[in-house]
Amino acid sequence: MPTNPAPVTKGKTLLIDNFDSFTWNLYQYLCILGASVTVIRNNEITPDDFPNLDIANLIISPGPGHPKTDSGVSREAIRYFAGKVPVLGVCMGLECLVDEYGGTIAYAGEIMHGKTSKVRHDGKGIFKDVPQGIPSTRYHSLSASLTTLPDSLSISATTEESGVIMAVRHREYTIEAVQYHPESIMSEQGSALLKNFLDLKGGTWADCPDSGVLDEKIPPVEVKSSSDPSGNKDTASSSNVPSILQKIHAQRLKDVQLAKATPGTTPSDISTLLSLHLAPPLIPLIPLVRDKRPALMAEIKRASPSKGPIAMFTNAAQQALTYALAGASVISVLTEPTWFKGSLLDMRLARQAVDSLAQRPAILRKDFIIDEYQISEARLHGADTVLLIVAILPLHRLKRLYEYSIRLGMEPLVEVNNAQEMKLALEIGAKLIGVNNRNLHDFEVDMGTTTRLAEMCKEKDVILCALSGITGPEDVKKYVSQGVGAILVGEALMRSLDPTAFIRKLLGTPVPPVPAGTTGQPTLVKICGIRNIKTALIAADAGADMIGLVFAPGSKRVVDLSNAREIALALRNWRNPSAFTMTRHKPKLSPEVLSAATPWFASAVRAFPEHRPLVVGVFQDQTLEEIITYAAEAQLDMVQLHGHEPTQWAQHIPVPVIRAFHLPQVEDAVINGDSPNQAPSVGSAAVDEMTQPGYHKYILLDSMRAGATVSGGSGKVVDWPMASQIVERGEIGFRAAMSDLEVFSPHSVAIAVEAEVHTGSALPEPEALRDPLAAIHHDKTRPESSGVRQLTVAMHSEKLPVILAGGLTPENVREAVELVKPWAVDVSGGVELSGSVEKDEDKVRAFIQAAKGADWVPIQ
Repeated sequence: MPTNPAPVTKGKTLLIDNFDSFTWNLYQYLCILGASVTVIRNNEITPDDFPNLDIANLIISPGPGHPKTDSGVSREAIRYFAGKVPVLGVCMGLECLVDEYGGTIAYAGEIMHGKTSKVRHDGKGIFKDVPQGIPSTRYHSLSASLTTLPDSLSISATTEESGVIMAVRHREYTIEAVQYHPESIMSEQGSALLKNFLDLKGGTWADCPDSGVLDEKIPPVEVKSSSDPSGNKDTASSSNVPSILQKIHAQRLKDVQLAKATPGTTPSDISTLLSLHLAPPLIPLIPLVRDKRPALMAEIKRASPSKGPIAMFTNAAQQALTYALAGASVISVLTEPTWFKGSLLDMRLARQAVDSLAQRPAILRKDFIIDEYQISEARLHGADTVLLIVAILPLHRLKRLYEYSIRLGMEPLVEVNNAQEMKLALEIGAKLIGVNNRNLHDFEVDMGTTTRLAEMCKEKDVILCALSGITGPEDVKKYVSQGVGAILVGEALMRSLDPTAFIRKLLGTPVPPVPAGTTGQPTLVKICGIRNIKTALIAADAGADMIGLVFAPGSKRVVDLSNAREIALALRNWRNPSAFTMTRHKPKLSPEVLSAATPWFASAVRAFPEHRPLVVGVFQDQTLEEIITYAAEAQLDMVQLHGHEPTQWAQHIPVPVIRAFHLPQVEDAVINGDSPNQAPSVGSAAVDEMTQPGYHKYILLDSMRAGATVSGGSGKVVDWPMASQIVERGEIGFRAAMSDLEVFSPHSVAIAVEAEVHTGSALPEPEALRDPLAAIHHDKTRPESSGVRQLTVAMHSEKLPVILAGGLTPENVREAVELVKPWAVDVSGGVELSGSVEKDEDKVRAFIQAAKGADWVPIQ
């Protein structure tokens, strides 16, 4: 150690020696790192010399004794250079800093001399990029008191075991201090810490933006219970960040920064996209959750830090739709990619999958939200709400993120795990509070956590949610009795063979009395090709539900606009509710059915008007402008597109749309591909549009001769077995190939499902399942390349409501109805006079009676 140091010059590091041998170790480290260091003992300089020193930074060394009596000029040096240059204190240097700003230095509660302790820190300033849990060498019996630490200083590190303060930092000035000896050979990362200090420039943290000190999104360091010098115990901070959570938190900070820096997803880009109204519409969360008791938040997660892979190859969209149709009020989608294997794409696809449902569930972005940017991301990608975790957010950040989410129209779910966190959630005015039964410190589950905290929400305008660990109906009943309004279930659902049955058992809801996609009414009838008022009223009197007016120019049944307008007016006058009602044909549905999420086409069927017949205009390959004009001029109730019209046109036509698709005739042997002049037929790519929700509301299956340019009215019977397969497949889009199903026994699947439902818990591990299909369902980590698709809920698809046309007559319509089970049937040529396009009154009545059944009687 130099005893006669050179004069201090510009750019040098001034190291004040408090008569300690470790000063030499510091000197060597600093020199190796490239610093030009001047060492001066604490009695060889006075405060009067400070104005003459033009230094780069200041370091206060370790030393024996107490800072008030043994530190010489050290405290005055800290006072003078604060806000001018970076300052670092080591051991005695920390005690000088705390003492100078009004804190208490007293007995640490333990005597440490040449012993190591693991240190946990906040990752900012001198600890930037320094690993957690580093061994540190301690030589002290005094330390700073937590209870008297001045407001101007913050704790930046503590010991893992006892919670003794190991580092403090000034909140405004670039002043850092450590209690341990980073320069000791037994301390790890000492060189990294000192290099971080040498990299600091300026006197305030505002001058050092890269240090992370002013980044409010980085939470404070964990402070465990420790002995206070006064003999009292310090209470641990509730906003702590334990090991697993801290790793996730640190990674999400990096992920957010990367996303912000990526062209196309910068904050400016996200703001622009939101301003262009590209975010889908929101659904109010609180009424949705409050309407059910309990409301189910069904979660999609492929993996977790505690359980590892759960269902790695789950299709998020399919799972979301399954949850929605089973009665979930909220669908929680994990979007964290590293530990939970989720993504924003998962959330967006989940939203798209349920978007067309009547009474759709809300979408929750479940992630580690630390930045307003993530909330904006969530809004853009279709979330209705986000999760805010109190454990990782300082109170001021929690408030700001909560307020920002509210400004975007999203009421957040605020997650807590203890009484202090619950107090903070209530303080910010949270309306929806979730108690996580899983402690994020160690990921252990304690089902009593919700029970203990429920009392704090009584008599408050708060919906309490129980999160994590729920596996069966007994858990649900217990929480509901304690005032819980919603439950979140993740792993048990993800491992379930039959999520729909599991949800019904969990919530105690019965199987819907009316299958989705039907209303329990007799088959509806559409009489098409009507050309005059007399025939229209005859069909209406006979019980027709729809009257078709053909506007396709090439059809022999075409009607002009003037005539169509008169027919439509006559039918509207005829169907006046005081003159005629179809109440018998539309039975009342239970509240459970009416409030359930309903698929697009089933919803359209359910909403079909009671007062009929409706007037349908039939068009083929006409312009959109012409269709809209005719619909307005003739005051049509519906439009039927029978040609090559783009699917998107349905969104621009002001009335509900029927879209025609063409099946092969029974005598056709080849059905693959379409002639350039043919409308979409089964066997072509166009069939993929058949059940696409959000556009046409009704599907019509018709026939057409090969090579014909005009479809409809051909008199050719369609392939009824194929039509029946389409109906049975349903509209929810789970298309398992027959080859996937044929090797398994439906009976064994039913046994497995029954076993799961009756136990009220998740199925046993895959090796415990004897049925091969159950094993495949349960082991959802198997990829598609294994040769077996995921068949989850494939067997639970409900019927697709269709309108069946093509070659129907009074003689064959009953057979068609019984085989295909359509929602409605459509006839034109089958009820016409021989050799004419005019309708035969007797055939019309006979057709309607046969289609609706022998017991059906129209109400006059």
